[in-house]
Amino acid sequence: MRYPRYRIYWRSALLCLCVLLRAPSTTQAGSTRPGETTAPSADFQTIDAYVAAQMKAMHIPGVALGIVHGTEVVHVQGFGIANPAGQPMTAQTPMILGSTSKSFTALAIMQLVESGKLSLDAPVQRYLPWYQVGTPAASSTITVRHLLNQVSGIPTRAVGESLTGTGDETLEQVVRALKDVALTAPVGSTYQYSNLNYTTLGLIVETVSGQSYEAYVQQHIFEPLHMRQSFVSEPEAMQQGMATGYRWWFGVPVPSHLPYLRGSLPAGFLISSAQDMAHYLVAQLNDGRYLETSVLSAGGIAQLHHPAAMMTSQGGRGDAYGMGWVISSSGEPSIWHAGDTANFHADMIILPRKQVGVVVLMNVNGNLARATNAQGVIAHGVQRLLLGQQPPTRSTFWQRYLVFDAALVLCSALVLWSLVRLLRRSNRPIRRRLFSLLPGVILPLLWEIALPIWLLLGFPTRSGATWSLILLYFPDLGHWLLGLCVLLLATGSFRVILARTRPRMQYTDPAPAITAQTGDYRRIV
Repeated sequence: MRYPRYRIYWRSALLCLCVLLRAPSTTQAGSTRPGETTAPSADFQTIDAYVAAQMKAMHIPGVALGIVHGTEVVHVQGFGIANPAGQPMTAQTPMILGSTSKSFTALAIMQLVESGKLSLDAPVQRYLPWYQVGTPAASSTITVRHLLNQVSGIPTRAVGESLTGTGDETLEQVVRALKDVALTAPVGSTYQYSNLNYTTLGLIVETVSGQSYEAYVQQHIFEPLHMRQSFVSEPEAMQQGMATGYRWWFGVPVPSHLPYLRGSLPAGFLISSAQDMAHYLVAQLNDGRYLETSVLSAGGIAQLHHPAAMMTSQGGRGDAYGMGWVISSSGEPSIWHAGDTANFHADMIILPRKQVGVVVLMNVNGNLARATNAQGVIAHGVQRLLLGQQPPTRSTFWQRYLVFDAALVLCSALVLWSLVRLLRRSNRPIRRRLFSLLPGVILPLLWEIALPIWLLLGFPTRSGATWSLILLYFPDLGHWLLGLCVLLLATGSFRVILARTRPRMQYTDPAPAITAQTGDYRRIV
């Protein structure tokens, strides 16, 4: 009996899907000649056309853009829609900043250092005496600087629980939960990006300043920088026209209102607009000064932007982490950071030699954003245009999503056909010999039982996330995988039941017998 061809097909489709999900992003920053310091090209009409084209190609509901040069905000623009009602996206529309919030927390820490209330090299326990991590001996050695530079030893994967909360958790509750998180590297030795470093820093800001983190940022950063569409509260931001967040489901943006995590505010949930973020970038470019106000000294800004911890090299790029910023030395030197929540994305880029800053906010996120270059492609394209270079004009977003969707449809159809075929043959007798059971029962069970068990138990471990986190940030893939597991387990269970209950085909002598009356050759069954 030949092994059914359809099983080979759906295994091949699943293999193609796995390869697709591992596809690397190819977006890279541009390069210029060493020592070049001339002002960038300022063809904003071309830049706007590029942003609009990329937004359409990648099915992005809305984008807000801000560009600064020197001490001036030279261009802001909104594209698309801010919500399902069709309200236009503008440069003043507030959106959640994701991890670009970390640079605000780092700025607040440096302000407290310059005021003499805080020391970068003091242990965290000086300010939070109860502070503990899951490696008790290391708890007293973690300093404020370690947290800022992401070298505390706290692993990246430890963030899962803090991102899948209800929104009612406080900063202190999130930080106290670190007592169950074991370090995965010696303190100060290895860069490991973790939101939990910056939630701890946010709590230190509260303790040292005597204000809530929200009140401190509002008073000492937002107000001095004239950031009037920036918020530390989602209800307040919604009253001022905050955009609706979307998530891509199979390439289609779907409105998704998700919990606003106050306990992760210092690491990823500040809210601002492209206009306000442009003010912020002006201060970062100009030694902490915007208009006539200074939020930090030139030396403090230099410390924030100083490369302190080497990051894992990707594509030959020499990136290092500073304090809430990534410092890139390859090509045109840049200082940047990206930010992601499950339904918003942000990019900010500073080109120090050009005295240029770019901020891009968009109200959508989803599972294949990296593989399809949706994260960061617009910001880096604008950067290249400002440097007089040609950005990638062809987006692979929809083509890759079509392959992704087709692989999912093919896998689903073939697994369904396997179940239908099994149901149609459920009344047929089954041979009980091992060589007959092997292709019909035993081998299929390896896929129908072993595969879903591996996916349910092993996939989160291999991806470094919990199922809650997968369903939050990768909703289409996560729900499809769970549905596939249920279908495979149902098919496998039914196959086992049939193997035990279907009628048996019994044999006597395998040689044919001759009837006395007719002389016909017949098998005795």
